[in-house]
Amino acid sequence: MEIKHIHRYLAGEASPDERKALERWLEESEENKNTFEAFREIYEVEIGYRFSYDKEAALEKFREVMNDSKPVRRKTPLRKIEHRKPSRLSTWVKAAAVLIIAAGISIYMFTALDESEDVRIVDAATGTTIETEAGEQKSFRLSDGSRIKLNASSRIYISSGFGELSREVDLQGEAFFEVAEMDGNEFVVETSSARVQVLGTSFAVRAWEGRSESVVAVQSGTVSVGSTNPEIIENTILNAGEYSLINKNEAPGPAIQSNIDQYLGWTNQMFVFEETPLEDVIRQLELHFNVIISVQDSSTITDPVTARYRNESLDEILRFTSITHGVDFTVEVLHNNNNNNQ
Repeated sequence: MEIKHIHRYLAGEASPDERKALERWLEESEENKNTFEAFREIYEVEIGYRFSYDKEAALEKFREVMNDSKPVRRKTPLRKIEHRKPSRLSTWVKAAAVLIIAAGISIYMFTALDESEDVRIVDAATGTTIETEAGEQKSFRLSDGSRIKLNASSRIYISSGFGELSREVDLQGEAFFEVAEMDGNEFVVETSSARVQVLGTSFAVRAWEGRSESVVAVQSGTVSVGSTNPEIIENTILNAGEYSLINKNEAPGPAIQSNIDQYLGWTNQMFVFEETPLEDVIRQLELHFNVIISVQDSSTITDPVTARYRNESLDEILRFTSITHGVDFTVEVLHNNNNNNQ
């Protein structure tokens, strides 16, 4: 039984067939059960402590967890963290290697994104720009009653005279919209590639800087998605639970009915990956935690990742990604006023 299958089972991500296969494997021998229990203990270890990178610390942590004792806090912060995939060992030794990896690296504490209080935009006589930095989110209400939650490293421009004759905003980055109805006055969101038109609904838009595509995912109501190129007249209608990909200077893609949590999870401090390319996983983690993540082997950058995390630290997410996908990471920690490190 491969360690990644045990991880998926413990994380609640295993398919019905994978669960049955693992349960059959557990019934085969007492050794298999012991292996599983050893890994479960490792998986459930409370993290959030910092360890210097030395063999003694790793061995100390290994003994502490196996003896169910409380880990020792260390206070030496490091600027660079390495996450390395385990070598090809027997299943139980792999499980032990996970623990040593967890103890041997510096575990950096990250707080949740700094989310500002709601602010009411009253004066729309002139255009207004709202921005967020890496590791920061902002929630605010527009003069028409619509609410917007802006994700990290994003920028939104609210057009002058908003709510009078039109309701238009321009987005670069990622945002979630809860649009209030207003007497047939459409609410319009423009990105570099997409033009989204709604009357009253809730939806998310992702238009990362440097990417030629946008993603629109609908939580409730109906959304019309088109291209910003006026020569392209095709639109795609999206209903609740659907999303569409819109490439620059192309007609919007068809409605895809899938788990839209992968585009909405960030609004609830969750990471939801559904066959998500590793490079997009890295981008989301970089924006959320205000770090730079490098992959040792660039050939893995398009590998699909499926996982769900809520309130886990960056270290835990990368540790399990390293194990399940065989990828080595290096993390450089950045600092600004919005990222409070302990």
